[in-house]
Amino acid sequence: MRVLGVNGWPGASHDGAACLVVDGDVIALAEEERFTRDKHAYGQAPLHAAAHCLAEGGLTLDDIDVVAHGWDLPTLFGDRGLDWFADDAEALEHLLPKALFPRSRDPRLTFVNHHLAHAASAYLLSGRDRGAVLVLDGQGENESTTLAVGIDGRIKTLRSHSPGWSLGYFYAAVCEYAGLGTDAAGKMMGLASYGTPQDLTFGGALGFTDEDFTVGVVPPGLRSTGGTDEEDATVRHWAAHLEKTLQQAPNRSRRRFDPRTGRYARVTDHDPFDYRDLAATAQAALERAVMALVRGLLRETGETTLLVAGGVGFNATLNGKLMRMPEVEDLFVQPLAGDQGVSLGAAVWVAAEGGDRIKPMNGSVAWGPQWTPERIRHVLDASGAAYTEPGDIAAATAGVLARGGVAGWFQGRAEGGPRALGHRSMVAVPAPESTRDHVNIRIKDREAWRPFAPSMQEEAAESLIGTSVPLPYMIVTTPVTDAGAEAMPAVVHRDRTTRPQTVSAAVDPLYHRLIGAVGEHTGTPVVLNTSFNGRDEPVVCSPQDALATFHRVPLDALALGPFLLRRSTGGAGA
Repeated sequence: MRVLGVNGWPGASHDGAACLVVDGDVIALAEEERFTRDKHAYGQAPLHAAAHCLAEGGLTLDDIDVVAHGWDLPTLFGDRGLDWFADDAEALEHLLPKALFPRSRDPRLTFVNHHLAHAASAYLLSGRDRGAVLVLDGQGENESTTLAVGIDGRIKTLRSHSPGWSLGYFYAAVCEYAGLGTDAAGKMMGLASYGTPQDLTFGGALGFTDEDFTVGVVPPGLRSTGGTDEEDATVRHWAAHLEKTLQQAPNRSRRRFDPRTGRYARVTDHDPFDYRDLAATAQAALERAVMALVRGLLRETGETTLLVAGGVGFNATLNGKLMRMPEVEDLFVQPLAGDQGVSLGAAVWVAAEGGDRIKPMNGSVAWGPQWTPERIRHVLDASGAAYTEPGDIAAATAGVLARGGVAGWFQGRAEGGPRALGHRSMVAVPAPESTRDHVNIRIKDREAWRPFAPSMQEEAAESLIGTSVPLPYMIVTTPVTDAGAEAMPAVVHRDRTTRPQTVSAAVDPLYHRLIGAVGEHTGTPVVLNTSFNGRDEPVVCSPQDALATFHRVPLDALALGPFLLRRSTGGAGA
């Protein structure tokens, strides 16, 4: 089968994405934000992403058997009294108009239940024959938590919690209370390690059992009117409760024009760092609730393999705790855990239902656009930038890093998801510890307490993090060894953990070689790796994006394919 999986809907979505699966093999995947440069692509159909996937496969919509959407939108709209289309032809035209996607016929349009798409993205691509499946996010059509089991290619849902009991919305409400914003879960996870947990029940709002949790401040049957989700209503319930029960007042925010950047920026009454204890409490409560769910799910199913997806799956600290639970012998967290991943999940679910054997993931999510050296050279020449073409781009870049520089690293196909895994990265030597502050404050223009992650050759993992288990997706935290703490202090968080990526020479030979070349200078094959983007913008996708960010952000060098640009004191590359 040829399946085009999609997420995103005009006016009612976020993290739009598209994925092409042919005969069970993922051919291409891209996120709409990478093309439009509008972070999370709120309310956008995945037009650019779908066009890229089709072009990568040498196909048009005429060649596609099924367009699989990662939401059951007819149910979602119908349950909330919202108008829907008369037939699938109208819906497909709204999503992928013929003016942009010419076709002589319409492929079949299928809407896949949102949590089923998440579950399929974890189970079918994990390479495991069976396992317990946990989906946690803000919400799907009518659920926010789903417990399921996957056996022999089939997924059976066991039970779920409604949107009002969403752990994702609970966490978002606390993020907003702390002045970080509802979409800043990653920031709060980093802030949490600086604080001390207080009352995990939040004044009786959360209840915990050995195998589940309850929410006492949001009606379980909460249903919004005039909207497609219950987020605003749920967050309002939590905000009202937090204001009544917490001694610390909410950190109010507003938007103010910043002449320095020429843009409106979010300004808060207080430093969000002052809310570190609140962040620690929310993180600990989340961990307690999810670990209880996992305990019950594994007991009920008899499984020891745990498969996780949904936006809460991006919480690497939580995932590290799950990995170290004695009941969990094997953990796979879908690296495209958020809604970009349901384009992938919907596609592989439909393909599997059609009889295709799904090819498991191999340690990479680099399915996006790529540019040949000739195309990159053309972009560089047109820009007037000065550059060189070293005989070995990995060795030349490693030399920059060994001298204390920070470089942009743009190689191969763009990756999906929020984690840069060595194709669209900023890299540095992870020592001394002050490198963290330099990259956070001067280069990334973000809070000094935000953590960074390391990419290490997999051969060095045992020495640095005490395990040889492959961790290719930078989506779980692990404790560091004494040797690790000494070798990479800039990526060791306050709680003495880190969020590692182990890099295989077989999966990513060039990035593996860069890390090894750095190790020849430092003695340890590990680099600090953060996403290649400026503040409040998506990860770079094209050579033009990389050049623009390089000229705007004080990087020392840019490895753009085989070409190297260096920052000179006069401001021009050399």
